[in-house]
Amino acid sequence: MFDLYGNERLTEWKKFRDRLEVSETPLTDVAELWSRAPFVNHYLNPKIPSKWPDPWHLVLDGKLDELAICLGMLYTLKLTQRFMTSVCEIHTSMPVENQSRFYLVVDNAHVLNYEPRVVHEFKDFQTNTLWRCGQLL
Repeated sequence: MFDLYGNERLTEWKKFRDRLEVSETPLTDVAELWSRAPFVNHYLNPKIPSKWPDPWHLVLDGKLDELAICLGMLYTLKLTQRFMTSVCEIHTSMPVENQSRFYLVVDNAHVLNYEPRVVHEFKDFQTNTLWRCGQLL
């Protein structure tokens, strides 16, 4: 998906979300997809969620730092019927060397973006909620 441009990228993203509706491993599928995203240095300001891009601009722009990748995972899930009502939160770790890590927590049970392509249980993570999303649209 990330090697496509414009409407082709959006179309492929929609096809991927459609496949999530019936996938046996939807969270792992999302983690796998977003692990292949092109990565840039800090782009989004974690302190100003109102300035974060909407789902379509995020996917189109391709400026994906760690926070944007979490947001992309969140948008991917929330724009499906299957996860529409799930509670998704972007969490941040305690800063290490002036740099925080960002994670997506789904239904207070699963963590994405701690390791590429891996879904963890949330029970042992020490994080702070940065942003919460119940109903997206």
